[in-house]
Amino acid sequence: MKQTLQTSIWSHRDVRLVLPARALSYAGDSIALIALMLRVSEGHGPAAVTALLLAFAVPTVAMIPFAGRIVDGYDSRTVLVWSGLLQVAAGAGLAFVSDLVHTLVLVCVLQVGQAVAGPAWGALIPRIVGEESIGRATGTSQALIGVATLAGSAAGGVLVGWSGSRGALLVDASTFLVLVIVARLVRTRRTPEKGTGAEQGGVMAGLRAIFGDDVLRILVPALWLFVVVGEAVNVVEVFLITGELGLGPGLYGAAGAATGAGAIAGAWYSGRLHSDRARSGGVVAGMAAIGGSCVLMGLAGNFVTLMVGATTIGLGSGMLNAATSSLVVTRSAESVRGRVIAALNGTVRSFSILALLLGGVAGALLGPRGTFVVCGVACAVAAAVAGVLVVRTKDSELEAVSH
Repeated sequence: MKQTLQTSIWSHRDVRLVLPARALSYAGDSIALIALMLRVSEGHGPAAVTALLLAFAVPTVAMIPFAGRIVDGYDSRTVLVWSGLLQVAAGAGLAFVSDLVHTLVLVCVLQVGQAVAGPAWGALIPRIVGEESIGRATGTSQALIGVATLAGSAAGGVLVGWSGSRGALLVDASTFLVLVIVARLVRTRRTPEKGTGAEQGGVMAGLRAIFGDDVLRILVPALWLFVVVGEAVNVVEVFLITGELGLGPGLYGAAGAATGAGAIAGAWYSGRLHSDRARSGGVVAGMAAIGGSCVLMGLAGNFVTLMVGATTIGLGSGMLNAATSSLVVTRSAESVRGRVIAALNGTVRSFSILALLLGGVAGALLGPRGTFVVCGVACAVAAAVAGVLVVRTKDSELEAVSH
């Protein structure tokens, strides 16, 4: 019984506070995104929707040079409380404005807070659970977030229909308030050594840590490629399902739900991988699953084949994301983890923006099916290359074990 308690992440009081509260905030984010998409799409054209999506993405990229230095340079409780309060204020403000300009400005403010809070929580959780439980905590957290995101997406439309966008956005603001309260209650704190926040720069310190590691320099670019592929096919997925296959909106939603369910399972499985070697294999396997499934969906002739492909894409993406996140944290020095996580988050967002542009171009040139097939082949080839490079990496580099 003693060993069970020691190896269970839920034996930590702070984990029981942090992981559910973070998942709840992601449910609120899903509710807010649906409410804002519905608000902006009414009376505005596609350009306004694109501007909204950019407002969600660009601040994370713009904050790369600053977010990590803030996280590594100040007490974690101070950072989490103030970034949370900024999100509360922006979320509440969104509930009481209706014009496009103020909506976009407040979304940017909201995402500035998230650009700091995300790495702050990401760097604090390993301190809570201990180095040996980072992988399990990351996998469990991402699985919970996946469940919460699906629940929030389902609840978003209902809340907007019941109480309007204002009520839905106030729900989102309240989830950030819960996180602020949790940040005050968490006993574990991450207090940097003197000068840590200023030394070695911001984003460059994070990127140096990534590219200075023999494993991360292979697998983080693999994650970037997945983001390009995954976001690009997202642009044309609706046209594949409703146009090429002739299925209705309900089945389009079912495919999205299948992808989400697969991602939850993939993240949960990744949390059960106990060594860097196993996690590296999880990243490569996830990429291969995504590539093969994109090809399958591009060639699909019926709903069953489509659902198999959608579920497997989710499984691969959940495993890839969680395994990469665990590797980035375990293979980075504790003093620079905030900057490493901020650099990872910011670069992923950058490739996400690029993917939206490439997806539109590929859809116009190749069509929905061609886009899925070409992106899938590219992802599968990249998985094979990454796999070969990982195998060639020194065994000693892959034997760091998280018990």
